[in-house]
Amino acid sequence: MKTLFQVFAVSGLFVAWAQAQPSSVPAPGRIGPRPEVCAHPPDYFPLEVGNLWIYQGGGSYAGKTLTLEITKTGEFNGKTYFVLSGFPEKDYWLRRDESGSVVAYDPSQAVEQTWWAFQAPLGKQYTTYLPGTCCRLALVSSRSLPYEGPIGKYDCALDILYPGVFQVGIEREVFLPNVGLAFRSQATGGPSYGSYELTYARVGGTTVGPAPEFSFALALDNSIYVVNMMPPVDPGTAAPLANVRMTLRNTAQPVTLTFPTGQTFDFVIRNEKGETVYRWSDGQAFPQIVRTEVFGPGEKNFLLQVRLNGPDKNPLPQGHYVAEGWLTTAGTRVFVASVGFEVRWVY
Repeated sequence: MKTLFQVFAVSGLFVAWAQAQPSSVPAPGRIGPRPEVCAHPPDYFPLEVGNLWIYQGGGSYAGKTLTLEITKTGEFNGKTYFVLSGFPEKDYWLRRDESGSVVAYDPSQAVEQTWWAFQAPLGKQYTTYLPGTCCRLALVSSRSLPYEGPIGKYDCALDILYPGVFQVGIEREVFLPNVGLAFRSQATGGPSYGSYELTYARVGGTTVGPAPEFSFALALDNSIYVVNMMPPVDPGTAAPLANVRMTLRNTAQPVTLTFPTGQTFDFVIRNEKGETVYRWSDGQAFPQIVRTEVFGPGEKNFLLQVRLNGPDKNPLPQGHYVAEGWLTTAGTRVFVASVGFEVRWVY
């Protein structure tokens, strides 16, 4: 079990907590079987330009966010397809066919293949070409699954299983009526599993999920960093690396950010006296040009690895420190967060 220490700045207030990161894939909210009572066939993956889904990772995907969005349409062979953007491999052209299945079209091969056969007979396997599946097999196990997760409670969720997964591949997906994909679990190699669960959606112009959020966060991968001072001490390796993540999250309306230079963020470490012992931007040059960026809805992460050495290139002395990160937007510093940590020496 790994602990990730986080600080969130929301509306000018800083809120800190330690969040346990599970080593195995969690269950999707609370789900379980129930009698088949949901007869009306809904749309389990609405295809409309502007639809957006934001997922939080768990298990081996802990700390990651996946954002999917329908961005545009196109015509192929007299049929309208929608571009699904956000998967790491590439964008995909999708449409809903006459049977209610979602199919993908590959313009380079002029081939259309099934991803999700939502109306397939219960328990009967069908062939799928969904990227990330290992065995090209899927089956609908339920269309009346009760689901409770970050975006609320739902009846009549659809559960798709992917048989035959050994070490790598999607194992399960849960879809919510007229919302879309709510949960995916995946074997990621050996005994490890990862998952993505829906935390926010905008479907048909309507927001699905908790109240809109606009926040900036700073996370470290530890609260105590140990310096190995056993002689001979190599300053280049004795001090540990700190993994830093700054996250800007917006589930509300798009905002315009103005930056006076090409720099987007900065990060410092201060000792107990308030002295800056590390600054990420030291020695770097940035274009001197004013720029604007429209952000949201969505999430951006800025990742750093920082060797905990001081200005003299030696390991930081034992003691307590504060890490602080911010966006270098014009005017008053608005997007800023900080978190404390400790450095200990061992001999």
